Amino acid sequence: MRRALTTFELRRNKIAREEFLTLPRRPITVVLDGVTQNYNIGAVFRLCDAFLVQQLVICGTQVDLRKRRLVQAAQGTQHWVPWSERQHAAEAMADAKVRGDWLVAAEQTTASVRPDQLTAKVPACLVLGGERSGVSPDVLRMADAAVAIPMLGMANSLNVATAASILLYWLSLHFEGAEQ
Repeated sequence: MRRALTTFELRRNKIAREEFLTLPRRPITVVLDGVTQNYNIGAVFRLCDAFLVQQLVICGTQVDLRKRRLVQAAQGTQHWVPWSERQHAAEAMADAKVRGDWLVAAEQTTASVRPDQLTAKVPACLVLGGERSGVSPDVLRMADAAVAIPMLGMANSLNVATAASILLYWLSLHFEGAEQ
């Protein structure tokens, strides 16, 4: 019979925080372009922890790690996920391009393709836009690819954290395949 694991059972198998900080991270950078809602920023911190993302770059907003909604969503991950702030996402993209990252923007454009139609490359830089404005046009021009998650219902888009979870999982599958 299957049963859900208890919180104690889940935590018992975790390594010490000091050892965790020495683990190699996946060569994925996540750039938030104009994402301003604290809950969404916190949720993306948590996703970056879950997928051992190398770096989170938050652009276009001042981040206060003490904001209640951010803290609620991040569940402590804001203290150990490597992150930085930039004024403009295009700056972060330019840095990623210099590093040789594959630049992919999550946006609905005339050239967007579904994740399964792309061959992901690592290192990768995934850019996600704000709820209302999406990824900025200058960032879209810099991207090597635009990816869109198919929307079958009446809504036109997903919450940024939901999109991030789908796309980080997709990138992680490719990363795991490249490791073997």
